[in-house]
Amino acid sequence: MATEHEQTSVSANDNIGTADTSYRHHDIDLDLQTQQQNQIETEVALTQPLISEKIPLVQLQNEYASDDKIYQDKVSELIKRYKYIRRTRRDGNCFYRAFAFGYLERNLNNQNELERFRQLTNDLKDQLVKLGYLEFTVEDVRDIVLEIIDNIRKDGSETTLIENLCSSNYSDYVVAYLRLFTSAYLQINREFFENFIEDGKSVKLFCNTEVEPMARESDNIHIIALTKAAGVPLRVIYMDRSEQSTLTTHDFAAHDDEPSETFQPMITMLYRPGHYDLLYED
Repeated sequence: MATEHEQTSVSANDNIGTADTSYRHHDIDLDLQTQQQNQIETEVALTQPLISEKIPLVQLQNEYASDDKIYQDKVSELIKRYKYIRRTRRDGNCFYRAFAFGYLERNLNNQNELERFRQLTNDLKDQLVKLGYLEFTVEDVRDIVLEIIDNIRKDGSETTLIENLCSSNYSDYVVAYLRLFTSAYLQINREFFENFIEDGKSVKLFCNTEVEPMARESDNIHIIALTKAAGVPLRVIYMDRSEQSTLTTHDFAAHDDEPSETFQPMITMLYRPGHYDLLYED
C-alpha cells in the first residue's frame, strides 16, 4: 500500500502529466493560429497595396449594399465634402502609415515644414535614450527615416514619396518610428495620460504592449499623442453603423492653445471601425 507521501507524489505527478499534455495541445493550437495568421497576412499583402492611388470617393458606395441605408446615407454625406480617398492596407498599421503619407504628401514642396519635422525626428533619439531605449537600435531606425525625409526634400515629387512609403523595406521603419514618437510623448506626459488607460496598466506597460508593437491598432489616445508630438493637426471623419444619420468629425489640434474656430487640418482621415484611410477635398 502506498504511504500518504507516496500517494501525494503520485497525485502530483499525475497532475503534471495532465498539465504537460494540455500544454502540448496548447502549443499545437498556437502553432495553427500562427500559421493561419501568417496566411491571412500574406493574402492581405498580395491583394492590398500599402497605400493606394487616389480613388474617386463615389466608389465607396459600391462597398455597401444598396439597401444598407445607414452606410449609404453616410457615404452620400461624405461625397458632398470630399472627392477622393487613398486606401491603406488593413494590417493594424493603417493609422501611422496614413499619417506618414498624408503629412509628407501635403508638404512635398514645403522645405521649412520638412526641416522642422526632420529636426523633431532627429531629436527623438535622445528623448528615447533618456527613457531607457538602446541608443544603437533607435539610431538605426532614425537614420532610415531621416534618409526618407531627405529623399523627399531633394526631389519633391509624388513618385519619390510613393516609392518610399509603398515599399515595406522603408515604410515599416517610418511606422515603427512614429510609434516611438507616440510612445515617448505618452511617457513624458504620463501623469495626464494615465487617467485614460484602462485595466490599471501603467503608461509604460501600455506603450510596450499597445503602442510600440507593429500591427497594433490605434485609438484616440494614440492620435492625441502623435498629433501633439509631431505638431501636426489632424481631422478624423468617423463613419460607423450608429443610427445617427450624420458623420462625426473629431479635430485633433497640434497644440493645446489652438482655437477651434481657426482649426485647419494638415491631414484628413476617414475612420471606419478598425481602419483609417486618407480623404481629399480635391
